Amino acid sequence: MFKLPDHHDRAKAAAEARKAKLERFKAAAPSEDAIAAAKARAEKRAQKEAQAKAARAERARQMAEEKKLKEAQREKQAEQARLEAISREAAQKAARDARYAARKARVK
Repeated sequence: MFKLPDHHDRAKAAAEARKAKLERFKAAAPSEDAIAAAKARAEKRAQKEAQAKAARAERARQMAEEKKLKEAQREKQAEQARLEAISREAAQKAARDARYAARKARVK
């Protein structure tokens, strides 16, 4: 006759399965060589990340420097345009004053 497993049988089977899984896990523990290789890979990855971070910082510094240069150039061009406008206005005023003086000389 077929007997259904009761609670104790199921608990015993589960405990045996856990014990077997633990034994398989312990047997698959990494060797010293594998641990050393993993550490070397981690150090290499950290070194590459540090180099990449330094490269990004250098690019950011260069971009900031270029931005400063462009801003200085824009300010210089703006100042030059302002001085040219002042010079143009002074020339126009001088021409206007000359015309006014010529007209005054003719009237007299």
